[in-house]
Amino acid sequence: MFSSPLQRAIKRGMRPGANLVDELRDLSDYAIRSKSDARAICDALRTERSEQSRSPEHYPSRLHALISLFQNVASRAVPAFDVLSAEGLPQLFLIFDSKLQSQDPEDVSDLLFVLKILAMYGTRSGAERIVQAAKFPLDLGASMWHAVLAAFSRDHPHRDYVYRALSDPLPRGFLAVALLDSANDAAIHGALQRHPYDSQAGWRQLQEWLEVTRPDHESYALSAAAALPFINQPARDQLLALALEHVDRRVQLEAAWVASKLGRDSGLKSLVTFCLDVNYSCTAQRYLDELDRADLIPSEVREASFQARAKFAEWLAHPNELGRPPDELEIVDHRQLAWPPESHLRPFWLMRYRLNDRTGLDDDDVGCGVVGSTTWCFYSYEMQQRPLEDVYAFHACWEMECANLIHENEVLDSAEYAPLLRQWSGPAPDAATIARIAEISPKLQTSARIVAVAIATLERQDGWLVLDGPRTEWYPKSEQPDGTDEKVVLKIHVGRQLLGFKGQSKRNDYLVPSTPRRSPQQFVATYERLLREVSEAAPSRQVELVGNYGLLALDFEKYINALVESGSN
Repeated sequence: MFSSPLQRAIKRGMRPGANLVDELRDLSDYAIRSKSDARAICDALRTERSEQSRSPEHYPSRLHALISLFQNVASRAVPAFDVLSAEGLPQLFLIFDSKLQSQDPEDVSDLLFVLKILAMYGTRSGAERIVQAAKFPLDLGASMWHAVLAAFSRDHPHRDYVYRALSDPLPRGFLAVALLDSANDAAIHGALQRHPYDSQAGWRQLQEWLEVTRPDHESYALSAAAALPFINQPARDQLLALALEHVDRRVQLEAAWVASKLGRDSGLKSLVTFCLDVNYSCTAQRYLDELDRADLIPSEVREASFQARAKFAEWLAHPNELGRPPDELEIVDHRQLAWPPESHLRPFWLMRYRLNDRTGLDDDDVGCGVVGSTTWCFYSYEMQQRPLEDVYAFHACWEMECANLIHENEVLDSAEYAPLLRQWSGPAPDAATIARIAEISPKLQTSARIVAVAIATLERQDGWLVLDGPRTEWYPKSEQPDGTDEKVVLKIHVGRQLLGFKGQSKRNDYLVPSTPRRSPQQFVATYERLLREVSEAAPSRQVELVGNYGLLALDFEKYINALVESGSN
């Protein structure tokens, strides 16, 4: 009988001693459509429940891996969806009912993932269990609550039931913010009659978030400000005044949007001012566009270089990147490049940023990134210490890898590719080991289909030989920033060929001495000054300094090492 790749993976993974998690991980992009695939999932869930197997050596759990398949259904229109709804959801209900009281971290993680699936499938029974878990309460600080409640913000049949149930009393912890964000999204898109925070208790909570200035809670203030157009008087004006005066510029920007949405000219004027600030310009322009007032965007903001700086600043400020806008941002280079694979001329900008250390314990963060195709910055490769062409080249090669036009592989048997070393016509290396190869798609129209890099020593210098036919080059280690490895050199070389860069840059000219780090004595003095501050600081500042992820807690080991180095008692 025919069986699908998913069915075969489940069968292999469910055998005694097998690793179901790894079997299913290899099918992460598999779209589930058929009834037979759906029934295989349901059967595996029944077996897993009855055996109650534990897999502490695996993360995520076997159960988590099976549950995750529910989100791989191609659409609600395929046969698999009906089978999983009719036969799979009852299995998830039984898992939920049996594990809700558990204190085991693995069970809690699995249950939160069950809630995400129940929210996606849109049944009343699922919505009721989500409310039950919230009121239990089930790990109120878990970030997964955001994904669970996000499913209710758009066209969910039981959105109003869940919002009403969770609004009285309002939840605590991160769950409270997840509810706020979900309701804000629904309200912005006109799908909400009454905001769950539009109550006396809700107003108090919004005020608390707007008054707290802890760095790890700034996003809470942003969410609180976004709710204000949907809050009735008399609380709204008081809360808006707090948002407009908030210490965080992002909260002020959100408040300007609120004021504009409420028809106040002061809000529009403030948005125009924010347009001129490169760190907030992209958001301010979007808000004016949403308000049908794009005519107010200043002409200088529309200039291409300003737009490039604004785009990079917004990218850097994303929570997955620096988490806040840079303190300095400058254009290092601007040019037209024939970017692969089409090789059409496109404008590019090379940007350098600086993020100032605000603690006195760390160095400033300095880096360099590219705007023009995929806006991106590689923080760990010291791009600010490389020639401009090398930075563009690295980005070009990386983008082609993401597009599956270049495939890089580690070489496990160097002898297999040893004949490639004959491409080098210079002095014989003292030692050379081929470490990686790049396989290049014909779509990129390069001369070579395989380019290799060898770790080598040449005339008593360590470095890398990149073997690329007549374009074979020697890259001395002394001309590269600290931490450079063969992967970086291979990308730079291949990227230079893709972009048509000829010759080699004077790389030593770009290397700068490392910024002198604080002495151990300076570090100890700063750390102990902050330590003395704790006893008299406000509660929010105390959490910032000595909480679980507080500044002093994170740098405690560095403090001990600095004490030892400085000879302090």
